[in-house]
Amino acid sequence: MRRTATTDCEIGGRQIRKDDQVLMWYVSANRDEDVFGDNADDLDVERHNADRHLSFGYGFHYCLGSRLAELQLRVLWEEILPRFNRIEIQAEPQRSFSSFIHGYTHLPVRVARR
Repeated sequence: MRRTATTDCEIGGRQIRKDDQVLMWYVSANRDEDVFGDNADDLDVERHNADRHLSFGYGFHYCLGSRLAELQLRVLWEEILPRFNRIEIQAEPQRSFSSFIHGYTHLPVRVARR
């Protein structure tokens, strides 16, 4: 997400001048030591503030469709886990070419039925 500064200001100790281009990386925000502490790079779903990640936004900008997405993932795993013993990644995943969405376009896997 890119914005243009309308006035001179300072953010995080960095000087931003009027008309400077400022880019926000969601990936970086999800690893913010000021929010997540010393282990900000660790994936810890039991972290006391795990809901502060920005996958669905936060606060006023929280995604209205997040509950549907969470339900879809829950149903997906409820259907997959009883059917398969193992899911193995077969090759390096291919990521989407985007400065906005940090996702995958291709992830080959092999599954072993129960």
